[in-house]
Amino acid sequence: MFLEVLWTTEVLETPSSVLSLYEKLPGVMKSYVDSLSRLEEIARRNAEKRIVEAFQKSESLENIDVIRTRFLSHKTATEAQLKMAVHGQLDSIQNGLDKLESALGISKACAGRISEMENSLSTISNLPSSLSQLHVISTKHKQLVAAIENMSYLVKVPDAMVEAKKYIENDNLLEAHKRIQELEGIRDEIMSDVFKQNSSADLDTLRTFFKGLDELNAAILEKIKRVGATLTSAVVTQNVLCVNCIRIIDREERADMIWKKRQGKGGFMPDGRPKEWKAKFFAELTRIIQDRVQGCSVDSENEKTRLVRHNEAIRQHALRDLRIAKNICPVYFPPDYEIFDRFVEIYHDAIGMHIENLINEGLNDTEIVQLLGWINAYHTEEFMKHPLFNVDFSRLNIKYPPNLLPEDKLMSLRQEYVKKTITKLNGWLVKSLAIDVEDWKRLTKPELNDASNYYTPLSLMVLSPVNELVGEGKLLHFLGNVVRESFLVQCTQEITRFSRDYESSIRSYRNLYLNDRAQFPYYIEYILANANNTLTIANSFAAVINREVENDAHLKGRLLPQLGRLKEEYGKVAALCLNCAEETVFLDLTSVISAVLTREWLSPGDLTVQCLTGTLLDYNETLVHVHQTYYQDLMPRLATHLLIDYLRTLLTRTLNFTSVHERHTAGEKLIQSAEILKAFFENKIPVSPKIYDAYNAIGLIGRFLTNDDRGMLSLDVGRLQQSFPDVRTDQIYAILMLRGDVRSNDAQELAINVTQGAKATNPTSDIFTKLALAMSR
Repeated sequence: MFLEVLWTTEVLETPSSVLSLYEKLPGVMKSYVDSLSRLEEIARRNAEKRIVEAFQKSESLENIDVIRTRFLSHKTATEAQLKMAVHGQLDSIQNGLDKLESALGISKACAGRISEMENSLSTISNLPSSLSQLHVISTKHKQLVAAIENMSYLVKVPDAMVEAKKYIENDNLLEAHKRIQELEGIRDEIMSDVFKQNSSADLDTLRTFFKGLDELNAAILEKIKRVGATLTSAVVTQNVLCVNCIRIIDREERADMIWKKRQGKGGFMPDGRPKEWKAKFFAELTRIIQDRVQGCSVDSENEKTRLVRHNEAIRQHALRDLRIAKNICPVYFPPDYEIFDRFVEIYHDAIGMHIENLINEGLNDTEIVQLLGWINAYHTEEFMKHPLFNVDFSRLNIKYPPNLLPEDKLMSLRQEYVKKTITKLNGWLVKSLAIDVEDWKRLTKPELNDASNYYTPLSLMVLSPVNELVGEGKLLHFLGNVVRESFLVQCTQEITRFSRDYESSIRSYRNLYLNDRAQFPYYIEYILANANNTLTIANSFAAVINREVENDAHLKGRLLPQLGRLKEEYGKVAALCLNCAEETVFLDLTSVISAVLTREWLSPGDLTVQCLTGTLLDYNETLVHVHQTYYQDLMPRLATHLLIDYLRTLLTRTLNFTSVHERHTAGEKLIQSAEILKAFFENKIPVSPKIYDAYNAIGLIGRFLTNDDRGMLSLDVGRLQQSFPDVRTDQIYAILMLRGDVRSNDAQELAINVTQGAKATNPTSDIFTKLALAMSR
């Protein structure tokens, strides 16, 4: 029984929503039988569980009556709650049924009344046709009533128009506009009513009657446009009139807005609306500014400074008007007009259109420069970046880009300028070179500079156009960085290409000289001057460019390799000039050297070595006028060249000595010549000890001839081998054969034996190596 009590309690504690659903839906009771069975089973298990928990301890059995009483009390309370819930649900159901029954009665009553109305309306189906005439009469009555109401106004219309006209003539625009608005109000309301009746004839009658309004509007608009045309002066001299015009424009703008909204509802828009007087006001201001920009060109078409004066006039007009727009106009214009920004937009687009027209008409080189410079100066403090203006182009509504031209057109203009400038530079270089080439043929020496170096005007002529364009404050800075960078790159390339033309001209000059030396008495002087020119052109041009790009890392990195190549190319031209100078010297020395080891040379009065030194001294007086760098390179070359030619003569000349004395005399003369030449180059000509010490080779060869004991020749060969380790076997053989008393086999054997037995040492001179190379050519 105790288990039954617990089970009943568990069932009673089942959620009331489930029980209420069970009671509310008796029609589906069967579907919940299984659910109740499951709930009953769950309640039994829970009851068993609670009993087990309650009697886990043996002492709990003593309190079984207390536990049973507690569970019975709990059961009683739960049953009471369940009964209250059931009664509450039943009351709600009863109220719902009562309301449904009341609604059913009302709906039946409405259905009956609707049926009665349908029966009543079916009897008057012909009523609309019977009342159509009454409708027409009613409409006419409304029109007549409206006409009577407006009659008092219509009668006054002509007088009001005359009055408004007088006000306009007296510049009393506010009063005139007030009358016009009153007349337009009458007209628009009447026409709106007529429009609804779709009577086009009546609308035409009203248009004819109010025709004078169009003339009044045109007259007052003309006044407003005149103020717009003279706005910058009007705000100063006629500020009251200016303010009145702005007030009238604002009134009309509001009226336009109102009628646009009404048109969306009724479809009617009064004649002349929207007036858009604000747009027309600014259109007139735009036209005047455009005419002013275009009208600044009053100079002669052929005047070189025409465009400069034109652009300066535009700048002055613009600055004056923008100052007024910035300082005075905001006092009289509402903030929403943004009057200063409008001025900037108008001037910007007018200038952009003007520049576009100039480009379409075609510009010469000078005008392109002037225009690019002006465009570049447009965004400086001298114009739009003036501190007073503080123009922000990003918030302006402009047709043309901030730079006045689209980037492609601006770049095309820049490229055209650079292309034409480089073409002119090329023409200038060709012309300058042609003039200089003619100067090379003169019968006077070239001039000397402060360093006592020969030069011709060519270097100055080459650098002249570059110096005019490049440098702080020069034209390229005026034209902007894009033009500057493009020009510097192409100019460097052009000056580099010019070196090839320069080299070609020097080669042609050399050929002419070799054909007829007498025709060019100062050939070597001009050759040296051209060598100096190459150094001046390369270094001066590089210095100009380096100064220009000193603070531009990007451009500097781009130009430095090109400048290096330029110096290399002009270095080649300088090398050609030095070769020509060396060639010229040896045109005179070769004939002197050829006398060595001849019968004439053996005579006591022979002055071969004196001729050599004298000729070199004479040439040295000319050669010192080449740049020190080249001089220090040229003189050692001449000394080495002379020694090689002298040695080659000794090794290739065969002189049959008639006696030992004659051979001995030749040897002593060689020893003496070696001493004279060595002393000459040591004291008179600036060459290194290595070079003048190499002249000892001539004296050592002379010892071969002075040695009377052929058995001692090995010592002479060893001495030569020791002094000049680079001497070759064939060269020693040729020296031995020079004596004329040594058999070929003996000379060859001696040369080989001494050469093979020589210890390898670091040679202090490579003169015999150079001799072998020269003889192999």
